[in-house]
Formats: sequence, structure tokens, C-alpha cells
Amino acid sequence: MGDSTPEETARIIQILLRGYQFSDADLFKPDYERWYNILDRHFDWFREHLGLSGFALSRDHSVIFIEKENKLLSQEEKQAVVVLFLLTDLWLEKGTSFGDLFQLSVPWSELDWFRDGYGREYLSQVGIESGDDDALEQLFRRLSNKGFLEYSAESRTLTLRRPAERLINMARRLHRQIQEAGDGALMEEAPDHE
Repeated sequence: MGDSTPEETARIIQILLRGYQFSDADLFKPDYERWYNILDRHFDWFREHLGLSGFALSRDHSVIFIEKENKLLSQEEKQAVVVLFLLTDLWLEKGTSFGDLFQLSVPWSELDWFRDGYGREYLSQVGIESGDDDALEQLFRRLSNKGFLEYSAESRTLTLRRPAERLINMARRLHRQIQEAGDGALMEEAPDHE
């Protein structure tokens, strides 16, 4: 790998091991632009070397990340899935587009996170209690450190990055399965007697 130094290679691996997910959004961040390009160009080399240490480097389109061996989600991962799903849902209810989440600064604190319905229930299931904006803010900061979003503490806004799209799509599939299972359970409990 003639276009990177051993220090850069080590730094890229450290960042990946921290849970950061590189994406083409890194092309607009100082240092990360170079690291993403190195990782993208030498993906096979990184995958092979990380594989020797027991880590599985994966790629989903432009997103590059270390795949978890243990497929059970941690509490933080569960929170991330739920919060990103709800963010998308609340944002779309405002009549805006999905793409805006990745282009605009979204004022997350102005959204009605804890209103009645599945939102409050989902949040409490992952340990975020009603009205706890601080827990949401801390989660957004952690997700920012892992490359899922850009976060501004001053304006209390966020802009999603491509790795977040993977989690949102997973959350949508899970939500759909939950709804279908619930509908199926209702059908079993109350069969149509016409």
C-alpha cells in the first residue's frame, strides 16, 4: 500500500475497531477523506489483515464497517435503531422527505418524541424514559462519534450520514414484521365469522 503510511493504516484500523463506519460522506471531512479513500482502494487488504485478527470487515455500497460476530444488539445499538427509526417517522410526518434527513440540519429537539403511541413505548423499551432529552442528546453524540450522523450541540441539530440509512432500513423491516405479527395475532384471536 504505497499511498498510506503505517501510522495512517494503524489509525484507520483503530477507528474501525471503535465502531466507526466509514462512508462516502467522509469525503467532506478533513483527514477522514484520505482515510476513506485509502480504505476504499485497499479494502481487500484491510479485510484480509483484520480477518487474521478475527474481525470481519464488510462493505454495504459505500459504507465500510466491522461486522459484529455476536449478532445480538447491545443496549446502545437497540437505542440507535429505535431512535433513528422514530426520527425518520417524526420527520416524514412533518411533510418533509427522507433525503432531507441526509442533507438538512434537523432540529431533533423540536420533534414530539414522547407523545402517545408506539414512539414512547419503543423508547421506554430501550431505556429512554419519557421526557429524557438528555439521553437522546447523549445518544446522538455517541452516534456522531461512530459516523452515523453529524451533530451540532449549539443548534441541537443533526444531519444523518449514509451508515444511518442501513440502521433505518433494518428498523423499518423490524417495525413491519412487528405490525404484521400483531395483525396476524389479531386475526387469530378474532377470526372473521361472516
